Amino acid sequence: MRWFSRSALVFIYVFVIHSCNRKPAPDSDVLKGNYWKDQVLQNIIPYWTKYAQDKQSGAFYTTLDSLWQPTGDQNKYPSMVSRHLFSFSVSYLLSGNEEYLAVANSMVKWLLKNAWDNQFGGWYDAIDANGKPAMTTKTTFVQVYTITGLVMYYFVTHDSTVLQYIEKSNDLLEQKVWDNGYGGYHNRMNQDWSMADSNKDFGSQITPVSGYLLYLYQATKEKKYLDQTEKILDVTVKNMFDKESGWILENFDPKWKYLTPKIDEREINIGHNIEVSWMLLRSYLLTGRADQLEAAKKITNKLEASAVFNSKNIWLTSTARTSPKHGTNTYWWVQAYGNMYSLYLNHILKDDRYINDFRHGAECWDSRFLDKKHGDTYFSVDSAGRNRDAHRADRFKTSYHSVEHCLLNYLCLNHWVKNEPVELHFKITASKDGDHLYPVIIEDKNIKIRKVVIGDSDRTSLIEGSQSIRLPELAKARITVELINQP
Repeated sequence: MRWFSRSALVFIYVFVIHSCNRKPAPDSDVLKGNYWKDQVLQNIIPYWTKYAQDKQSGAFYTTLDSLWQPTGDQNKYPSMVSRHLFSFSVSYLLSGNEEYLAVANSMVKWLLKNAWDNQFGGWYDAIDANGKPAMTTKTTFVQVYTITGLVMYYFVTHDSTVLQYIEKSNDLLEQKVWDNGYGGYHNRMNQDWSMADSNKDFGSQITPVSGYLLYLYQATKEKKYLDQTEKILDVTVKNMFDKESGWILENFDPKWKYLTPKIDEREINIGHNIEVSWMLLRSYLLTGRADQLEAAKKITNKLEASAVFNSKNIWLTSTARTSPKHGTNTYWWVQAYGNMYSLYLNHILKDDRYINDFRHGAECWDSRFLDKKHGDTYFSVDSAGRNRDAHRADRFKTSYHSVEHCLLNYLCLNHWVKNEPVELHFKITASKDGDHLYPVIIEDKNIKIRKVVIGDSDRTSLIEGSQSIRLPELAKARITVELINQP
């Protein structure tokens, strides 16, 4: 075997071990799209509806313990509130249940009344219990995830006022936070958009793509949002790849010099590496750019070779940069990202290994992360799947990741694996004759609109093209759309 290089032998070894550990298995519930739709509507959103709404101060409690009791910091963070807005909008999208849309509408009103800076524009970092700014700085992460929930609400309602805030918010990021010299978004601005922290970190860079830009492009078909996505991903690939290790790194100065952490063990965030590769795959489905696919494959190969998807079917949270020294735990969102990522890999690369990865990772989600007794998920588990932290909410843990996970699993499995129809519900605030509704969320030109119902009337004749509905003049109209994948 002298003609094999050492790297080739390593690849073969990793491939064989990976394949052996992920043997094909019979069909299971997690491979059925409706299973995930039901999980949102039975295991996740009812608990947030019942226990997490702050009836006194508005919006949602920020910190909740394992039994849904408020504890600790109760300042309101617009990014946290808007992530719930995303979830309740999705819950209406999947069910048509007006209760969920009413909660979403109340959160929109709360955000516009309390969190928007009427003087300088943008979203305050934090709001106190009285609805006044507790922090007037504007962190990029907060700006991005506040837009996220508004975009999903707009997708469901076509509320023109909400779209105006989305556009103003995104324009401010482009005009005030984007570095026109070196590329990328700075971390944090003062209230008047002067610079507060000119460094750049992962949370400031890729989150506009994963949080809202792809959804906003699908909702509007405005090419500028796809162009913005490509610009961000190009800067990410150019500046955040570590040439020595092959990983995506975390923290940089304004000129993209890597800021090495004081403790270098486990400095690589696996969830963020998954996120970059996944966003490259999603963008590739829209752009067809081969370089995006190759960059995604590069990260995929690194993830597979590092064995951070362990023998317990858990996506570990971290690893060392230059040695296989993995973290000993993971978070609910990392497992969710790993599962959604596997579905995209399976669809694009046509390799059954990845649907098996999804099956194993999703069954692990159900048995180790989902709390079927108390609702929603545990915060973290160890590398063997034992519960480490069961608190329900903090300024970063909301209903969002669990609900997005279920939404995309439902859509991807029905469209790409089972070839079964998808039903979505919209409540159009108002439309003019000739406006358009684009109901397809995931990035696939083969998904077609099969049926349109407005109120109780079949209006399938309004389909224009394969993914567009030409709306008549409407006000507060219920629209149900059936989609099917027809390659």
